[in-house]
Amino acid sequence: MIRTLIVLTLLLQLSACGDEPVAVVPTVAEQTAISASGELESKTSSLIAPPSVGHMWQYQIKTMVPENTKVKVGQVVVTFDDKQISDRLIDEQGKLQRAKKELENKEHKEQAKEQELILALAETQMEYDKSKRRIEIVDNSKSDNDRRKAQIDFTIAKADLAMAKKRLAYHRENSQMNLKRIKGKVERLTSRVNAFLSDKEKLKVKAPIDGMVIYRANWEGERPAVGESVQFGQPVIEIAVVEQMQVLAQVAEPDSGKLQVGQKVKVFLDTANEIAYSGRIAQMGRVFRDKSYQDRTRVIDATISLDNIDLKVMRPGMSARVEIDITTDELREGA
Repeated sequence: MIRTLIVLTLLLQLSACGDEPVAVVPTVAEQTAISASGELESKTSSLIAPPSVGHMWQYQIKTMVPENTKVKVGQVVVTFDDKQISDRLIDEQGKLQRAKKELENKEHKEQAKEQELILALAETQMEYDKSKRRIEIVDNSKSDNDRRKAQIDFTIAKADLAMAKKRLAYHRENSQMNLKRIKGKVERLTSRVNAFLSDKEKLKVKAPIDGMVIYRANWEGERPAVGESVQFGQPVIEIAVVEQMQVLAQVAEPDSGKLQVGQKVKVFLDTANEIAYSGRIAQMGRVFRDKSYQDRTRVIDATISLDNIDLKVMRPGMSARVEIDITTDELREGA
């Protein structure tokens, strides 16, 4: 009887265990691609900003080459208003002309004075020579008073000759100092005039390379326009070599560990007809940064090389959406 009860108890426990629910673990699809935003840029480009001009911090744009224009080296692409420089240049040119006239008048005056002193020296030399001959002639018929008078005249003539020589030497020395001072003034003003002329020429900014003109927006997203003022150092134009295009993508920090150089990428440009362009990750950035001034999302840059460049569609600055393949096969292929 007891054995039968034990068997029934075990059967009931086994039956209760069989009624417990079985947990089902859902399967998660493996991530195969990472999406990111980016922008087309040129591998080779040059930024055009207001030049360094003395005492200027604000520059008003006077002319600009239309955007998407292809330019050559040395071609003027943007000019800035030069009124401030021109006004100062006119003032300095006036000072220079007056200084040159002052120098010219001073040279004439000093030359005339020198000729006057040279003539006076010649006359004094003649009187000295006459007096010297008088005392050298032995004439017993002359009285002692005449001989003393001749000696006194010679002494006076000798002193006058020495004084005349000193006057001429002093004049020449003083004349050189005066002319040197005025010449220095002329040189300083000439240097300033040339500097202003150079500054005026600097305000006509020329293209340093062949390429396409792209307008650069400021930190508020506003593009430059004729008549607007920009600060020193603020880029207004980018000269880009469109034949050397690439994509600079911003990848979110959590996805950065899944990327490496060589992975395949699909690039979709922000155009009416969305076309996929193929490429690969060419370089990864080394530091994380905020995505923008307004967006504090942490991102890292990824440079993407393009397999083909469509010059009819692609332009620097175009927005792009990228899809980076992170499948296992691609990782092995890119490694």
